[in-house]
Amino acid sequence: MAGTKNPSKAPTPRARFVGVPATASSTLPSLPSAVTSWLPALSAAAPFSLSNFYHAVEIQTLNPEYNSSTILRADILVNEDLEDQEQAKQSVIEMESYDCVRRIRRKLQPKQTRDGSMEQECLFYRTAGSEEDAEDAEGLVLLLPDFELLQRDNGGVVPYYHPQLAALAFRYLPPPPSTSTDSEPPSASIQLDVLALPSSPLPTPLPLDHRIYRTALALLKSLHSVACGLDEGYQKRVHHDLLAGKEEVQDLYHVLKEKYRADLVPLHEPRITFPRWMLHEWKESTDPQKHLWEDVAVTAWLIVVWKHMYPETEGKPPGGFVDLGCGNGLLTYLLHSEGYPGYGLDLRARKSWASYNPSPTLLTTSLDPPTLLSSPEPPFPAGSFLIGNHADELTPWLPLFAAKTPNSAFLNIPCCPHTHVDRFTSKEYKIPPEFLDSLPSPPADPSPASPSSTHHPLLLPFYAPTSSNGGRMHAYQLYLAHLTLICGFIPEREALRMPSTKNIGQLGRKRVWDALDGKEREVAIRRVQEEVERMVKSAKEGWKARKPEGKAGEH
Repeated sequence: MAGTKNPSKAPTPRARFVGVPATASSTLPSLPSAVTSWLPALSAAAPFSLSNFYHAVEIQTLNPEYNSSTILRADILVNEDLEDQEQAKQSVIEMESYDCVRRIRRKLQPKQTRDGSMEQECLFYRTAGSEEDAEDAEGLVLLLPDFELLQRDNGGVVPYYHPQLAALAFRYLPPPPSTSTDSEPPSASIQLDVLALPSSPLPTPLPLDHRIYRTALALLKSLHSVACGLDEGYQKRVHHDLLAGKEEVQDLYHVLKEKYRADLVPLHEPRITFPRWMLHEWKESTDPQKHLWEDVAVTAWLIVVWKHMYPETEGKPPGGFVDLGCGNGLLTYLLHSEGYPGYGLDLRARKSWASYNPSPTLLTTSLDPPTLLSSPEPPFPAGSFLIGNHADELTPWLPLFAAKTPNSAFLNIPCCPHTHVDRFTSKEYKIPPEFLDSLPSPPADPSPASPSSTHHPLLLPFYAPTSSNGGRMHAYQLYLAHLTLICGFIPEREALRMPSTKNIGQLGRKRVWDALDGKEREVAIRRVQEEVERMVKSAKEGWKARKPEGKAGEH
């Protein structure tokens, strides 16, 4: 679990997970119409509270992909607290001696869409009549596949990506009463009980090499790790899906992935898929499949963001896109193939450019940002969306290009840190308070600051805090955010779901003066113009325009 430790809580040593075969210390009530009985599979000591047990199970329930490489996500259909037990009795399974306090219904979506989805009830129980913080309260979470839907849609077969079980029960068992002979007070424990399918009985006890036991071991170990992290005060650091919906992007990504995996020439023998074609025809020294799936992910994210940014033009930037420092041109090719007008620019032509069909517009040029920005003409067509996907030394210039291009916006995905004239080497960076004061408050904050925090809430959900101590890339993110603010844009950052360690995108689409009127707005616009001119003038002495290499100047 990616997170940062809560400074207000003293660090404690992480308890080692030791899973042992469970014994039926307290038997679970049978489920209605259940053919088989509960089988205790595995247990372990629980050096954390019942509330953190619930929180850890919730995290894993909402994010099943954390524990399975074959699951894409869970679509949450219902998520409700059930404080009214009369309401609970009408909507959930009653368990003797337990009150149901929460219900989540989810639809598991596999990575391979042909494998089909599965709906599941996730029911949270507590000892009847007890409070969550009661020392003797027992917690229980049931995971129940919807077999009626499975029977209708899949012949009653449980999909392979889910354990072949009729139900699972995660349990939090309070410590037994201590005695005078105990050298240490007994601790609470967690336990996983399973309910076998009628067609697949389980041996009692489960052998340690049995597949269900190994699955139970992995699930309980993961739950133990997350709950211990919560108990130690860890907080989520990397927040995804803040600027585009997870479901929308993932669904489009898989559509595009299947499309570009499909045959390019169906009648050709042997059949050639896009990745195989890239493997054989790719002319660069880099890994073609790495580039393909990275750029398919960026393409999917951009298309979803553009759909909401440009509803009047059917989700297409009015001035087209400009892929600055496009390199192998694959992102330009993918966007062009999906019907988005635009072009890519790079210092030199790449061998791969000639292989693309349909052929996108890929141009060679040696950009000189200070000269380009000193011209009275806009550097790019009005309404352009500028893309800097690992654009190296052009990365810090994108906010300035966007500031000088009417009605434009941009996405920066930085890789190698650069300033306007040199390498960025600092390991710390702090955005001046006056720029933070100019930021509007966000409508909602998934990770609110403490009252004493000096961080602006708009920057909290992102990878880099406002005052970094996480190394050069943290500091560089803040440097780019500061540049973005100077150029009049509100920096919005996203941890993109792409197979790359350099996956933090910074989006500039909203202006800092959008909420201002009259003279205040005019002053803000004039200040940005003056700041951009100042930065351009300052960089003229140090910037050295690179020249096209090899035969690039002939294209």
